[in-house]
Amino acid sequence: MEPLGIAMLSGLTPREVRRTFFDDRLEAIDYAAPTDLVCLTVETYTARRAYQIAARYRARGVPVVLGGFHPTLLPEEAARHADAVVVGEAEPVWSAVLADAAQGKLRARYEAARPSLEGLRPDRSIFGQRRYGMVSLVETSRGCRFHCEFCSISAMFRRSCRERPVAEVVEEVRRLRKPVFFVDDNVGSDPVRLRQLCEALIPLRRSWIGQVSLHIAADRELLGLMRRSGCEGVLIGFESLDAPTLTAMGKTVNLGARDYPHAIRAFRDHGLAIYATFVFGYDHDTPETFRRVYEFALEQRFFFTAFNHLVPFPGTPLYERMAAEGRLLSPHWWLEPEGRFGEVVFQPAQLSPRLLADLCEEHRRRFYSLASLARRATDLRANCRTPYKALVFLAQNLLHQREVVRRQGLPFGLTEGAS
Repeated sequence: MEPLGIAMLSGLTPREVRRTFFDDRLEAIDYAAPTDLVCLTVETYTARRAYQIAARYRARGVPVVLGGFHPTLLPEEAARHADAVVVGEAEPVWSAVLADAAQGKLRARYEAARPSLEGLRPDRSIFGQRRYGMVSLVETSRGCRFHCEFCSISAMFRRSCRERPVAEVVEEVRRLRKPVFFVDDNVGSDPVRLRQLCEALIPLRRSWIGQVSLHIAADRELLGLMRRSGCEGVLIGFESLDAPTLTAMGKTVNLGARDYPHAIRAFRDHGLAIYATFVFGYDHDTPETFRRVYEFALEQRFFFTAFNHLVPFPGTPLYERMAAEGRLLSPHWWLEPEGRFGEVVFQPAQLSPRLLADLCEEHRRRFYSLASLARRATDLRANCRTPYKALVFLAQNLLHQREVVRRQGLPFGLTEGAS
């Protein structure tokens, strides 16, 4: 998908500052190109690779700034690989970073209070002709009020949530040509504001999807308004079918909507497809847990389903608990030279790490098999409500079928000697 954060910073950069953008996922970086400053946004899974890139530039004498989730949660680690670290959200300090860099006086750390989201205008021209996914990313709010144990978002934003003015969001959507994915961690956390947003979107006749929590299923009037505003589907973190596991992970919002089939029916009755996510690896989980979730996902005919294993991201309550219990297989797993996407980096209670990883991969493959696709295509109220949506359902599921295979085992960084 589009790296929206890069576009946000480009939109705040004065025109006289020349900029070049490289997307390391898609293209080779031209390390020889002349530059005065390099800025990288870093997530935990990309930390090792980001540090490798930073080292190449610093060896040339080019100063490097690191920011994003990972440097915010582990600033001391990031500081060992950079000339400056941005802790928290970059927008309020971006002009200071650029001014200090121009004078050759970068500070070691930049940190700002929570910024207002008013007036943010991403500069998507920075993406050039790169072929990103079939949706444009739009942010209407930032943060999350919930406190799931495994979530780095609540750790990053300290359980806060701030919102952009609805009028600015609508104007941004108006200028876009693709369908929109609202990247908010929960676009429905404030049902009153979601109503305002939906009412303002109706005249645009633009398709959109977004992430919501189950609690809005009880408000059928709101679901109808979402559909009229162009909503085609929602991503919902079900996470588990078991109440003890939901309690352990802090997903208390789901405990109030434990009748999952009833809530799912409400979304489907309004033509809203569901991308369901589940997390495996809590202490009550066994191979039987996977079987039950897989059968449930097929029975409910979800558009997509994610079978994710638990990941102890640094800075989260989960990481601290796992460390205290001595269950981390490597305290700095994201820096391991042999680290691979899809590997389990902690000791589960009732499964081996290898078995947990294998079960996740096995059930991803099964869910995106042709037999599963055919069964889920029988949902004519949401997944295949129109011929066009049926075509999208088929194309996107076949794409996911390929991606779950290609993504498994990707290294966190390059091996020694590679460029």
